[in-house]
Amino acid sequence: MTDKSDTFLEYRSLLFSIAYNMLGSVDAAEDLVQDTYLKWVDCQETEVKFIKSYLVKTITHLSINYLNSARIRRESYVGIWLPEPLQQYDGRKSSAGIESWHALSIGILILLEKLTPQERAIFLLKEVFAYDYFELASLFDKSEQHCRQLFKRAKDNLGRDTRRFEVDLKVHEKVLNNFLQAITEGHMDELIELLKQDITLYADGGGSVLHANGKKFTAALKPIHGREHVGRLLQTVILKMRRFVPAFTQRVIMANGLPSILTSSGKRALSLISIEPEGNRIKNIYLQTNPDKLHSFRNI
Repeated sequence: MTDKSDTFLEYRSLLFSIAYNMLGSVDAAEDLVQDTYLKWVDCQETEVKFIKSYLVKTITHLSINYLNSARIRRESYVGIWLPEPLQQYDGRKSSAGIESWHALSIGILILLEKLTPQERAIFLLKEVFAYDYFELASLFDKSEQHCRQLFKRAKDNLGRDTRRFEVDLKVHEKVLNNFLQAITEGHMDELIELLKQDITLYADGGGSVLHANGKKFTAALKPIHGREHVGRLLQTVILKMRRFVPAFTQRVIMANGLPSILTSSGKRALSLISIEPEGNRIKNIYLQTNPDKLHSFRNI
């Protein structure tokens, strides 16, 4: 049993990364990693020719099945659904090693929602994890030609949005810091200037309500469009939170491989702002306020 566990640990971070990028949920990804481990423990090693392929195939198909059922559950979700952000792990945590694999940004994870679960799996394994068509054919029990067709269909469905996979980290960090400075100092003109004319803000509150000194804060149930609307909403909400939320702080942290803004009340995480720049301006803002999706950020 120990040998099997040690072998599994060699691939655990890869398996978690595949599941997370498929599902957009940390807890669900960890559950599927555990399910994969149990299947590995129960299988006969003599029946497994290539261990890595067996484990990747197992978690990929578990992820596809999960997504097929998740689409039904999301129909009853309150408001806008956004992926659960992934905090950068440190070496003391059980998920150490995830940083050696690629966690896609919130914007890209949302983009991948356009794809069917199978298209998403093939696209991720080919584009992010560098699997070739021969390996994909083995993982999906399909011909190489069929895998090529599925990958092409995925790219066609994403269209020109595939350019969003290219991120300039320095530009991203500069735009984010300018954005934080503008909302912190209340410079409305500077904030508006940072936003593209057709910017959209997506907020995921999961139906939760934040109560602070007699005031209520809830996430918008629909996307907010346009620089004037988004700018004024941000200024109004941040000013209100600074006034009524105790021990209010905002700081830049790393989440999903990119700088993001964490808003807290003491050690309690209230929101995480992720941005998607286009040039030197912000095209999309993703605001996560669902407490169930911020629990891992409480003690950072």
